[in-house]
Amino acid sequence: MNILLTLNNAYLDIAKIMLKSLYLNNEDEDIKLYVISKDLKEVDFPKEYDISIINPELNLDSAFTTARYPEEMYYRLFASSLLSADIDKILYLDPDIIVNKSLRELYETNIEGYYAAGCTHIKEPLTKLNALRIGAENATTYLNTGVLLLNIKSLRSSFDKEKILKTIIANKHRLLLPDQDIITLLYQDKILKIDSIRYNLSDRIYTLEKLRGAKYLSLDYVRKNTAIIHYCGKNKPWRKGYHGELGVFFEEYKNI
Repeated sequence: MNILLTLNNAYLDIAKIMLKSLYLNNEDEDIKLYVISKDLKEVDFPKEYDISIINPELNLDSAFTTARYPEEMYYRLFASSLLSADIDKILYLDPDIIVNKSLRELYETNIEGYYAAGCTHIKEPLTKLNALRIGAENATTYLNTGVLLLNIKSLRSSFDKEKILKTIIANKHRLLLPDQDIITLLYQDKILKIDSIRYNLSDRIYTLEKLRGAKYLSLDYVRKNTAIIHYCGKNKPWRKGYHGELGVFFEEYKNI
């Protein structure tokens, strides 16, 4: 199972907790970890991990970035050119995630004909509004990009570095959620939508679904059925002022 991370040193400690949860819940998997980073090295990770650090030679000085949205968020777009030729697919995971179950079924998702499989956290009307905002008239899904099963073989066959760089820079003034905007713009109708309750559950989605009447949804249900919990946005359980029920999972793995 190929796993991809793109991060810098600022998120290393959080990423280690995510990786701990990944390995504990996928003990039977042969996990090969790829990290695209300019400032991390293999010695920054536990020595038992099978890990490759890739230092990208990319000039993103003109791209939209902030402390919350560093340039590392764009590295996924170049993965097909940075990974070795024998890799056909890879599962990208944000560091602010807890892996709660096996990822084998997700990893085996059929993504033939798609660039990526991922989840959305919004309904159809907002999907259309976002598509209009960023000029993605063929977009069928507005992705939350924290979990992406990437079809590297397909992406490699159509890879155009200059096109990606131009798209990032040309749209910098209208980006709200930069990584999600750019990936939706570039991938458009080549995105396979998968179940967000199972593979990308946030505190916001958990609360909204319960308010909409999802009586089945509870912490016990999440523990038994949700494979990936994602602390996206500013509301994170390791920060002061966190509010949400799903933080209990982060605390459990942090304390192991």
